[in-house]
Amino acid sequence: MRWNLLVVLVVGAVVGCSAPGDEPVTSLAEFGVRPVALVTGEALGEVFPETAGQVLCQAVRWGDVVGPVDAAVTAAGACVLRGGDRVVTVRLGGPGLDLGTTSVNVTVEPEDAAVRDRALEALRSVLTRPSKGDGGKLVDLPKGARTERLCGLLAASKRDDKCIAGRNEVALEASLYSVSSYTDHVGGRPALVTGSAIFVRLHPDIPVDLRVSGDGARELAEQAVPKLKEAAS
Repeated sequence: MRWNLLVVLVVGAVVGCSAPGDEPVTSLAEFGVRPVALVTGEALGEVFPETAGQVLCQAVRWGDVVGPVDAAVTAAGACVLRGGDRVVTVRLGGPGLDLGTTSVNVTVEPEDAAVRDRALEALRSVLTRPSKGDGGKLVDLPKGARTERLCGLLAASKRDDKCIAGRNEVALEASLYSVSSYTDHVGGRPALVTGSAIFVRLHPDIPVDLRVSGDGARELAEQAVPKLKEAAS
């Protein structure tokens, strides 16, 4: 199987979530395949979208299922397999393979029901197995395990899907923003500052941000980023 390891960033529409005049741009990004731990069953619906796409791209040997392909993962979480004139897209949601609280959908262009069914059957034999739990990297963990580990690394208390450290809230969040529009730096990483909140891209090729909000957010973010660099990437 041939993997496309390049990251292609296509800048899209401007959206507002930061201070006026300093708006980030959305990114219609495709990321190369990177190693991730296999997450299966309902837990697959609890990981970040890009992680889900990575799992779907690596769950089976696609060359044996649909023929030789190049694989890429979109920021929205689809695994896109391109080979010859055929494009196979595998994503969470929609009709296909039922995993309980989530599902896996396969589309084939040009339409080919035999290829679609073969892909779903191959995924069924892997993704319906029990999940091995929380052995992956921080950004690739299901939601509950991810928050627990984040709070532990920061010695913070857990509240819902966030960590509370003094007057600050800390969380990891999926992002569709292009890192090229992050004009600040925190802990040596690209950062976006919006009012009392700071968003830090912990790894350039993984669309997940550390968000720190509240008074003293920058100081806490500067302390947190070095602790999370290795765990998050």
